[in-house]
Amino acid sequence: MSAPRRGRLALVRDRLRAVAGPLAAPSYEVIAREASDEVLVTTPDGTITFASPSFGSRWGLDRRRLLGADALSWVLPQDVPAVRARLAAVVRGQGPVEGEHRFVVRATGEVRWSHARLSDALRVPGVRGVVWNCRDVTELRRTTEALRHAATHDTLTGLGNRRELLRHVAEAAPGAAALGVVLLNLDGLKAVNDRHGHSGGDAVVRAVADRLAELVGEEGLLTRLDGDEFAVLLRGRARPVAAAAAVLAERALERVRRPVLVEGRAVVVTASAGTAVCEDPAGVEDPARRLFRQADVALTAAKAAGGDVGVAFSQRLLDAAHERAELAADLRAALAGGGVEVAYQPLVDLADGRTVGFEALARWRHPDRGPVPPSVFVPIAEESDLVLDLGAHVLTSALAQLRRWREGTGREDLEVSVNLSSRHLVQPGLVEQVRRALQEAGVPAAALCLEVTESAAVGDLEAARSALLALRALGVRTALDDFGTGYSSLSYLRRLPVDVVKIDKSFVDDHTEPSGRAVLAGIASLSGALGLLTVVEGIETEQAREIVRAAGCTWGQGYLFARPMPAEAVLAHLLGQGAGRGAQNLRERTTTA
Repeated sequence: MSAPRRGRLALVRDRLRAVAGPLAAPSYEVIAREASDEVLVTTPDGTITFASPSFGSRWGLDRRRLLGADALSWVLPQDVPAVRARLAAVVRGQGPVEGEHRFVVRATGEVRWSHARLSDALRVPGVRGVVWNCRDVTELRRTTEALRHAATHDTLTGLGNRRELLRHVAEAAPGAAALGVVLLNLDGLKAVNDRHGHSGGDAVVRAVADRLAELVGEEGLLTRLDGDEFAVLLRGRARPVAAAAAVLAERALERVRRPVLVEGRAVVVTASAGTAVCEDPAGVEDPARRLFRQADVALTAAKAAGGDVGVAFSQRLLDAAHERAELAADLRAALAGGGVEVAYQPLVDLADGRTVGFEALARWRHPDRGPVPPSVFVPIAEESDLVLDLGAHVLTSALAQLRRWREGTGREDLEVSVNLSSRHLVQPGLVEQVRRALQEAGVPAAALCLEVTESAAVGDLEAARSALLALRALGVRTALDDFGTGYSSLSYLRRLPVDVVKIDKSFVDDHTEPSGRAVLAGIASLSGALGLLTVVEGIETEQAREIVRAAGCTWGQGYLFARPMPAEAVLAHLLGQGAGRGAQNLRERTTTA
């Protein structure tokens, strides 16, 4: 085609465009009309040169009035620098670039999210600008955020959970001089659940969470790690963090023990606290693991101290934890290999001084350490399932010995007492285990008394009551041990199905005081009125014996009568006393009552 002809065609095309005006739209605008995304074209500085019909219809705008406006004027001010940086990157030829930013809907003031893909079309004929393909992702963001929140937060309290706490530790560790943590574990929450249902327990947890949140404020991050455990993360310099953790733990314990109203009744729980500090967390391989392991060691020590106390981590505690772990492994081996023995301490009728039975007590002689006190190895056993194996061993050994003593002395009135832990009370099949042990030993159920400490019984009252009722139905007698050492002791005499009350040694130690004697006599009188037999522990002098006997107590136990003895010494002890009717008469009286 000749040059004059091409020139004439171009002239005609330009005149047609001039006449047609906006009807002769560029091809990119035709495509934009059909696109679901909102499409903008801007100059390198963000001035709008084109807005798609979808942009105007979605937000109720006259798209023609957008021409010449600044596209960034809709962007939330906090996000403008990031959007401007993306725009500049595209202009430099580093695109396409995409990202999300918040924008303001001018008609309503609502803040929404947009995903924008910026492409370079500055050299494309008919476009000559930066193309913004925008999609509203607000609902997707909200759904994603809801899912993330559910995965990282506790549904009951709204606090962050363990995952959220670990994320904050990972983010804080590189720039923190020190990180500190306070672990709080509620004491007695299960008892609240048993008495008031899980709704009552939830009410207590929410109340505690609100109090802790008010206490912590902006000073740290409060999270709920488990059903009855909270954690607070602190950061700063080592010494201030350690001091702040100790103060926070003390204040938290005070707030936890304030009564909570559940169904119109005041409920009180306490907590145990363990604190730990990790200095220079950036230089530690796994600061979160180290921090929480140390805090957990301190928390274990706080609970072992009886709860309602805060303990700071120390190397001494860690060494003690390692020693407990070693002793636990050795105790497991000793139980499997017959290395745990059973000693027997006599129970004496205070009326005539005759032995009426024995309490079976576990004894362990470590091959390297020598004798390990029960105060050391029994708590270690109670921290794990070892206490179940230990209890089964003592039960079967004691019943087998009882049969030998009865046959060797003709004393059919002899009985044996065996201790149960709180773990036993919730152990499935406890009654069947006791039934089988009695059958294998050939001992009547009435000759066995199973003792549960007051603290173990009250810690899970409903479980204790259920277990004791089932044992009673089997014919086994039950005893409340260490009576008077805590809680509202007298009220539990009525609520727990027991036959025997074992009065704690502390009452014997106070026997010289008029108030101590009055309390002792009051317990004996109440127990007698309820048809319960009373056993006083820790009698070491004749004076103490006479006082507890005068108070109306029925049986006694202590070094005055005999120390715990090996099984082979029991028969000689019994034969040296001869047969007597005092214990038999006493049993008949209590059974009738």
